[in-house]
Amino acid sequence: GTWLWMAPELLRGLPNTRESDVYAFGIVLSEVLSRREPYHGEDMQSVLAQVVLEGGAEHEKRPQIPPGCPDDMAQLMRDCWRSAPAHRPTLIEVDRRLKAMEDTDLNIPCPYLCTRSNSRANTLLYEVFPRHIADALRDGKKVEPEHRDIVTIFFSDIVGFTDISGSLEPHKVSHMLDRLYTAFDKLSDKMEVFKVETIGDAYMAVANLVADQEVDHARRIAYFASLAIEAANRTPVDEDDHSLGNVNIRVGFHSGPVVANVVGTRNPRYCLFGDTVNTASRMESNSERNHIHCSAQAALLLREQAPEVVLDA
Repeated sequence: GTWLWMAPELLRGLPNTRESDVYAFGIVLSEVLSRREPYHGEDMQSVLAQVVLEGGAEHEKRPQIPPGCPDDMAQLMRDCWRSAPAHRPTLIEVDRRLKAMEDTDLNIPCPYLCTRSNSRANTLLYEVFPRHIADALRDGKKVEPEHRDIVTIFFSDIVGFTDISGSLEPHKVSHMLDRLYTAFDKLSDKMEVFKVETIGDAYMAVANLVADQEVDHARRIAYFASLAIEAANRTPVDEDDHSLGNVNIRVGFHSGPVVANVVGTRNPRYCLFGDTVNTASRMESNSERNHIHCSAQAALLLREQAPEVVLDA
């Protein structure tokens, strides 16, 4: 599936980051320009073994630069493919460099350069940040903190993740997380909740933050939580060894006020602040295997927004 697009650190078992998204975007660029999948015709296992090698560009496996590729585009791809995540450009820098190429006659069949609205860089920004925040960052505007009177925040983590990480090869751990988070991401789109971030085995999402969902934000998160447990229970820990069973998670959520803001200038992050975040996290950490633990405040809202949901005291 997605292994050939995965950054070296993901293949070593580290969690997904914005830097690994930049690496994947560089692979996508080479795919578009060459009009074929990366490493076409090569053995995948051999390629992956070489991708994770360290010791300089001459030892690290990367796609070939397509013939006739302009120097600026070739350098952008190489920069996105750097082994050290900190040395890769940010999404904002990628966007800036692509825009600069729009002003030149590249004469290449690259749909990312046709229009600003069709830019893959813009798409990546919109996946990481709320649209109005992404637009402000793209245009170089300062982002001000935003207060919301009431949101509902979801947290989950994997039961026994430390043991799983200790018994599986790192690349298998990364594949498990990729399958799990891909399923969660699809559910977040379906339920229209905003994915804030993933940290290791923890997944954080929120409702009534980037869209007006005041009348049903607790309900959305409750149903998202239930579907997330079902999705986790369908996700094998190791696709090659089904005796290890499927993933089990703990879930918690809480409703209350938050402040949202972009933090940092290099690899900026969209973060939520306030006791609501801490309480939601505590709800998760005190939850049980394949159960949902919600706060009293969230329960009150659920009784109004989703009376059909059964709550246990």
